[in-house]
Amino acid sequence: MAPAHRVTAFSIWFASLFLLTVGLNALLTPYDSESLVLNPTPFLLLPALLGVRHGPVGGCFAGGIAISLLVVASFWMGETSVSSDHLHAMVALPVFGLLVGFASRSDRAQSARLLAERDLLLEENRRYRAERELLVLSRQDLQQRLEFQGVDDGAIDEQVAQLREATDSFLPAAILERLAQITFTRKAAVYELPSGPSSTTLIRVSSTGGVECFPERLRQKDHPIVSEALARSCFLVQKALLKTPSIRSSGYLAAYPIRRAGRAPSHVLVVEDLPLEKITPSTFDLMKAVCDRSVATPKEFVREELDHRAISQLEFYAAMESAVETHACYAVPSTLVSVPFDFSGETDPLEAFCDLLEILPGQTLLSNYHDNGRRALLFLLPANSDPVLRDAIRDLFHDFVAELGMSPNCIPRFVMTGPSHSPQQLWGELVAFDQDVASR
Repeated sequence: MAPAHRVTAFSIWFASLFLLTVGLNALLTPYDSESLVLNPTPFLLLPALLGVRHGPVGGCFAGGIAISLLVVASFWMGETSVSSDHLHAMVALPVFGLLVGFASRSDRAQSARLLAERDLLLEENRRYRAERELLVLSRQDLQQRLEFQGVDDGAIDEQVAQLREATDSFLPAAILERLAQITFTRKAAVYELPSGPSSTTLIRVSSTGGVECFPERLRQKDHPIVSEALARSCFLVQKALLKTPSIRSSGYLAAYPIRRAGRAPSHVLVVEDLPLEKITPSTFDLMKAVCDRSVATPKEFVREELDHRAISQLEFYAAMESAVETHACYAVPSTLVSVPFDFSGETDPLEAFCDLLEILPGQTLLSNYHDNGRRALLFLLPANSDPVLRDAIRDLFHDFVAELGMSPNCIPRFVMTGPSHSPQQLWGELVAFDQDVASR
């Protein structure tokens, strides 16, 4: 508020309260007008209220002006000297207004601090919920990949459960062991990043397949793939490995920064050798998923019984059947959305996912789809008959894809339930990648 406006507001409030106090005193003692001037106690109300509203300066000025007006009024009514009550009030009213103002300012500062903490906690809770949904989806995606690779996910879950009972949930040797089981990695190592920002030498903490390829102290500048992976904070592999057939160049095959706590990497995975004939489009995605899953703390392992919106494909299909029945009974359609899950290693989907979940209805269900290297996030929105809202949701998903910087081919697919469409037909249209299905 500008100073002129503050002075005007203070003057209006002071005049109003002063006249109100005088009026109340006149009503209570109509035949004793001198008591109005001689007794300054009721006028403590002015510095108190104005101290609350305008702070310590306003309270002090209000007390000083009030007692000054009372002294002037007493002289106007014939008093020849200042009474002892007025002398005490000259000190008491300004000091009282000052104290009330400081107390009010402290209370307002505390309230502002509590509001800021509340907003921060709400934001952290929003991010936690999004991270939890992404973790469940990532776990389901890993299970689907393991099933596709013919790996027993139950045995790996049992090993992970045993590892979580250990005092240290981060075990580099266990990560390398699981990589050897799942992706047939023959030579790999985990290096710890230096604590100092100026140091670029990594320290080996675990390796498999021999140490001759992995020095105890590794300099980043000697291995471009490692330094670039750390600089970009993403999973990097030799481009030649992604060709058909896979071929390798000199140097390490892949490097991936591992985030043990928070958002900053604490370790880096370095891969030296794996069978070229075993490399598939999902091999390196599996490596990344195993590393991410292994460093999660016990609290980050989301149990199925927790309250989350991410569900399995079977549960998603059952919910879709219920949506079809709802449409048949009440003629209110539900919307299904498929978003190709083509996140690059340089893109962190958390912020965009937070914004999406915050706007979507709370009853929205999530799942994922993985088939022959094609991945997608699936959404089932609650029944809604408002076409304007459905159009807004379409725009929301297009913004979500744009914010993630996906390729032009990664466009959301919208399918609506209909009385003539069975759940099987809806599912086929939802996960069809080779044709354009418009929302009906």
